[in-house]
Amino acid sequence: MDAAYDRCNDALNQIFFSGRFGGRPVFLSLDNQMCGELATALELDEAKVEEIVCHVVGRNLHKSGDPYSRFTSEAKAWWKGGRRSPPPFTALLFCLAHAAELMAADGDFAANNYYERLAQVTRRERQSLSFHGRSTELFWDLLNSWLVDNNFELGRPTAKAVNSWKYVGKALSQVVVRAGDREIFHDLFERYGFSGNEPISVDEIRHYLSNWMHMSKPNARLKAAWRKPELQGRVCESAIAELAAWGAGDDGEAAGPRTNARRSAKLSLIANIVPRFPRSFLDIQIGQAGEKDRPIGPLHVEGLDQEFTLSNSQFGTFATIEPRPIGSDGEVLNRGFSLSTCDQATSYSWQPRLVIPFGRSPDGPYWIEVARVAFGMPHLVLVRDFGSMVRDLEAYFAEAAIEMPTVAHAAELPGVPEGWILYKDVRLGHPSSEPRKDFEALVPLGEDGALLVNGTFQLARGIYHAGSTIRASLVASSGPTEIRAVEDGAPGTHIVAANDDGRACNLDIPLRSVVSGHSIHLEGYRKGKLIDRSEFLVRDSSTPRPLDRQDRGLLSYRSILGSADGSTPATGMTVVGTVVAGEADCPAVPEAFDQQAQLPVGNAEADQEFELSRSIVIHSGRETCVQRGHHYWICESLKPEMPKKTPLRQQCKDCGQSVIIVDRGKKTARPTVPGRSIGKYQPVQKLVQDQIDHALLLDALCFLGCGSWGKFEALLSDQLEEPWKARSIAEDLFLLGFLDLDLRTGSNAIRRWSVPPPAINYIDDSTAFLSGFRCEALETSIADAATRSGCRFSKQEIAGRPPLIKVSGIDPRQAVEVFSGVQDPLGRPISIVDAAGKSLARACASFLGLFDSMSPIDIGDVRNLQAFDAKKARWIDASHLGGPGAYRWNDGVQMYAYRWPDGVARRGPYQIVKLLAAREQNVRLHEYDEGSRALKATLGCDVPGLLGRALVCCSGDLPAIRDGVLSYENVGPVVAADVINMMYGGNEWPTLRQ
Repeated sequence: MDAAYDRCNDALNQIFFSGRFGGRPVFLSLDNQMCGELATALELDEAKVEEIVCHVVGRNLHKSGDPYSRFTSEAKAWWKGGRRSPPPFTALLFCLAHAAELMAADGDFAANNYYERLAQVTRRERQSLSFHGRSTELFWDLLNSWLVDNNFELGRPTAKAVNSWKYVGKALSQVVVRAGDREIFHDLFERYGFSGNEPISVDEIRHYLSNWMHMSKPNARLKAAWRKPELQGRVCESAIAELAAWGAGDDGEAAGPRTNARRSAKLSLIANIVPRFPRSFLDIQIGQAGEKDRPIGPLHVEGLDQEFTLSNSQFGTFATIEPRPIGSDGEVLNRGFSLSTCDQATSYSWQPRLVIPFGRSPDGPYWIEVARVAFGMPHLVLVRDFGSMVRDLEAYFAEAAIEMPTVAHAAELPGVPEGWILYKDVRLGHPSSEPRKDFEALVPLGEDGALLVNGTFQLARGIYHAGSTIRASLVASSGPTEIRAVEDGAPGTHIVAANDDGRACNLDIPLRSVVSGHSIHLEGYRKGKLIDRSEFLVRDSSTPRPLDRQDRGLLSYRSILGSADGSTPATGMTVVGTVVAGEADCPAVPEAFDQQAQLPVGNAEADQEFELSRSIVIHSGRETCVQRGHHYWICESLKPEMPKKTPLRQQCKDCGQSVIIVDRGKKTARPTVPGRSIGKYQPVQKLVQDQIDHALLLDALCFLGCGSWGKFEALLSDQLEEPWKARSIAEDLFLLGFLDLDLRTGSNAIRRWSVPPPAINYIDDSTAFLSGFRCEALETSIADAATRSGCRFSKQEIAGRPPLIKVSGIDPRQAVEVFSGVQDPLGRPISIVDAAGKSLARACASFLGLFDSMSPIDIGDVRNLQAFDAKKARWIDASHLGGPGAYRWNDGVQMYAYRWPDGVARRGPYQIVKLLAAREQNVRLHEYDEGSRALKATLGCDVPGLLGRALVCCSGDLPAIRDGVLSYENVGPVVAADVINMMYGGNEWPTLRQ
């Protein structure tokens, strides 16, 4: 290839495969922004850049024989070489797609027209291009395989024939909907009240598109494509892909139309049934799906003198409005909610609804509001208890529910707002009669059924861990039903299947029998007809993700509690750089603390129970539809020439809500369905212990390598009912050296995480334990090397943590030689760390201190305020802020702060504010027992950050609770003195208030 082609190819790879389409379908066509980026990269005129790129591609096509032969050779060499870089044929595929785009613009969908256009843009002979069209299939197939091998992180493959033209159809698949036209779908989403949270199928969105295409917003190209039945599926897929991007928001802040005018962002509700003894409670919050780099705000409500923020303080994947506007009275649910930024450039709003369905979120332990239910999928439904609404709804459930739900009032489930009722386990099919118009959000649009896939440890959308067991479920309108699963990539064809004479069919697939790296194709059949299909990948730590893509990589510590500037970083148990060593340099423990008889008995730190108060008063002059209990629907009429099942739009003349309805010829009279009644919600009497396979969890984390807190939370979303448990698990993995964590300033909230490289860490002269990355192959290599050298390798299962792997009978100097050839799958050697606890504790002395993690805060007037009594190690209720000390409160988010005598306060992790209180009161919450070599801590006062990890380094295991205190075992006096002096002997803390 010539240099000009390489420049074009590199520029297009940067645009398409830099990660901007991670997890989303990637199409090889340009919108205006991408076209501008390409022109800038190539220093060309934006109006001519596509034409010039295609001409450059044409110069590299052979004039005789197969015009693609040079590209074929390059592609095969790239594939055999390990395809470590993006494809060398991206510019060629872009050229093929651009020719199809020009054809689609004409509205003349014909193979001859396509090759005419291709000849025009490449300046090559049309007949040769047409005759050798089959050669292009290789490039599309290699691109699809490369995207799969990269676990969809660079985009999901989209190249597949959309019609009977085997080769032209793949190029056409990229441009049925032009990149510049995809924003037009935003009108569809706004018009029908989409939230962006819906797991919508091609069958369902087809109904919306069928109605929308009759309106003025779709342009001529979209309407021309829609008129061709063979292209409708691609239009549907493009709309679904754009819906996912629209729901997340391109700037990470707001979803909605991208214009220079004021932006309108849609908020959503989430609901979470939180287990609590003796009864669970319903937690309803309002916010926006996604991860915010920083809190958005201040936000204001017109006529209300109060500031709000939108942040991920509670959920990694959902940003909530704080303080909570929704109280126990449910007034916000009746009136709606609208906030604006100070410059009025962006507004965030939520519109009230009489019936609010929630779907299970794949990204966190909560249910999220959706515009409409999906066929056969589980939902929660919150309904306004007004007039005949509840009676009519339960009659609807009696005929449409696949299984009858249970109902919960505030008496059975605290947190259900006044004037509202919650229905749980709602799974709906089609009603046998026309439902009340207010219930259209509870009528599935899909007619045939839905293929659902559920399993533990979903690594990403469509990717499951190889240790999981997957359940595929097909719920159809009638039977018989069948599910077929095919393992792609296996020698021969590995097929499993399940069938049922009824309308529900389940297939369990233990992925341990599937080769990691392969994919599973699922197909669902009703009465022998294919009605739905799905695909997912199977992965584990034997083929981990690269760490450096999109500037993501390993975290390193330059402070005791997080990342900061410094000269001696630490990753995992390994310290890089020179640290102060030597027992003589160890400062003495303050004498004042030696006079204390014993540690106070504390309690493990737990969040306060947040009690809902009244809703925040929102001024509204007009009555809403929800307040009065009904909408005034205006329904689009069916024109005589339209088929009976033509989707029609109905819209409320007052609030503007609109939904799609389909006349399926149902009678309006409600039938009596005997034997079907709503069950009563059963309050939880005891908490169910979560069962986490910690070995599989660690393997999943090692595959991912690094990520945001939302990614960690999503990994456990179907296994934990309480969000705080995920944080507790991550903190244990941090102490054990399996995770590095980056905390948000001023809190215990985790921002990012990464798995450090593997290391063998010595706890004495001849015994060491393994930390950091691990996988089965690495464990085998270490065990083999240990056996050959005559030392001992052991693996011990311990509840609540990954297995403890030890190497014994060999000193650190010998270990360097014995394990010198051992590498993990990412090519990293295994580190040998001598006296890991001592080196890490000594390094902390040169890091930024414990209190650098704190940030200023104005405590103000807060609810459920408590003060920390260091002598009793207890939180005590406080009616107001008193003198200096540690305080905590929960007004929707758990907060901790320390207040100085002059009133200045800073917030931080609970360990730090308790420690400050202990230092102020001259109380010791930690002590060292030299006889038992144990450093002990009052419960709830665990040793913070890297200091806690340094103590765990001394044994390789988590601290144990003994005699009412937390005990870190096998801690030598040097490490203990270093840790205690850094907590109690420093002089930095009095200056924090300055």
